[in-house]
Amino acid sequence: MKINIKVDGTVNETEITILCRQVDNELDAVISSLGLINNTVPGRQGDETFFIPISEIYYFETIDNKTFFYTRDHTYETAARLYQLEEKLTDSPFVRISKSSLMNLQKVKSIKSEENSRLIATLSSGDKLVVSRQYIQLIKLKLGV
Repeated sequence: MKINIKVDGTVNETEITILCRQVDNELDAVISSLGLINNTVPGRQGDETFFIPISEIYYFETIDNKTFFYTRDHTYETAARLYQLEEKLTDSPFVRISKSSLMNLQKVKSIKSEENSRLIATLSSGDKLVVSRQYIQLIKLKLGV
């Protein structure tokens, strides 16, 4: 990968242009890092990459070593790993709720205790997420219950 930086004092806003033959894993990682700087997460749908504001994301989930995130109406795939997202989102409303999920606390509509010592969080989108036992106290503390 080759990086070119051109300093121009007449420019009002920094612009990043990526010229590539194809988007590969290395480029996906670079795009992910850039997106998190602007409080957005780059997500792919097919061959198109969208930059989604963190405030619109309901939760992140890892399935079969791929990381996805969900908005009210769409699902996106991101090259970032869950632990990387968790580190980058420490000052945000996102918290880990299981080994494979991060949830946006601002999108929680209700919570319900289950008999098997788990917690079910219902999001404003209607999605129901299982909070693993080891994260229940943290979630309750952050939600003030």
